Amino acid sequence: MQSWFRIPFIFFFIAACIGLLLRWHFVSPMDWLQFPYWLHAHSHIMFLGWIFNTLFLAYVSNYSLSKRRYGTLFIIIQVLLGGMLISFPLQGYGVVSIILSFSHTVLVGVFCWWIFRDFRKIEKSTSIWFAKMSLILFLLSALGPFTLGPLVANGLGQTKWYYFSIYYYLHFQYNGVFIFGVLSLFFHFLEERKVQFNVSTARKSGLLLMIAIFPTYFLSTLWAKPGFVFNIIGCMGAFIQLLSLYYFIKIISVVKFSKMHRATKTLVMLAFLAFILKSVLQLISAHPQIAKLAFEVRPFTIAYLHLVMIGVVTLFLLAWCVEKKVVVLKFSFPVTLIIIGFLGSELTMILGSIPFTSTLFVIQSSVLLFTFSLLLTVGIGFFLYYLLLPSDARRAIDQAMR
Repeated sequence: MQSWFRIPFIFFFIAACIGLLLRWHFVSPMDWLQFPYWLHAHSHIMFLGWIFNTLFLAYVSNYSLSKRRYGTLFIIIQVLLGGMLISFPLQGYGVVSIILSFSHTVLVGVFCWWIFRDFRKIEKSTSIWFAKMSLILFLLSALGPFTLGPLVANGLGQTKWYYFSIYYYLHFQYNGVFIFGVLSLFFHFLEERKVQFNVSTARKSGLLLMIAIFPTYFLSTLWAKPGFVFNIIGCMGAFIQLLSLYYFIKIISVVKFSKMHRATKTLVMLAFLAFILKSVLQLISAHPQIAKLAFEVRPFTIAYLHLVMIGVVTLFLLAWCVEKKVVVLKFSFPVTLIIIGFLGSELTMILGSIPFTSTLFVIQSSVLLFTFSLLLTVGIGFFLYYLLLPSDARRAIDQAMR
């Protein structure tokens, strides 16, 4: 099963290259590039090809499930993802892309059905509970894209209801599937290594986080000015989320990370800090002026989405892959590139969108963003290199680089 992890890393690298292409478009516009279409391809491959694929394989390997049955399902899913990689750049949310996306969701439903049945045969644990929640939230998130067709058919395309559906999907993916998936892997890591933690506190943290997901969705709708009551609902959800974070901090404060690979420890700490920042930003965004600013200044929104997708989720998944020996790093240079690329991109998007600080930039912000994205892509390429090259060839190259 270890070799199967090459597939999500291949998709990860492809998604990063598409992101790099989109960054270059702002430096030197390309007439042939349909930006929205390629953006859909980038996001779907990141979500499904990298993150969900990794969670799929992690769940199967963590609980020693049937490699033959789940492997067949995994292969079919990859065929659909390959189709999306072609269809989205060509037609965006066209007929073929919608059919492929729908088919993918159906197969994820099959995966959920199988794995929930298999989980009944395994001793209950905190990690399994979080894994179940992540999969339930995946199915809930799918309701968003399924409403897009009827909305467009009824002349509501590009209206606030259309965007409500998109943000619904994004919210339950970012704050639900991804976060609960990462927490499942984290707690399984502790369980596997016999690290003692308070199970009751962990469940309390997870339950509060699950409750918070629903009211915090309204934070994604405040740009439409639905009424101040929705600011209050969203704010309450953000407070519940912070309470969940408080219980989680109580758990990890007693966990020792001394036996971790140095690069892994750095990735986990950064992912945790990004998780804290994400929770605080959601609370702040309940303020009407902040909500308006976040919607009107697009780089702020992208910076937040990348904070979650790369800062919280991807950094942790990379750390997990290193600790589980999915990837054997000989030196921490790739991790350094990824961290610099991520932090540089975040700072450039934020500072480059503020009039006072943007004037201090010696280099154009679009060029800086492309440069930092290039570092990030090269770092991901190194991870893929460690996975794809035969061990003998890799050792020879490592020795030459030293």
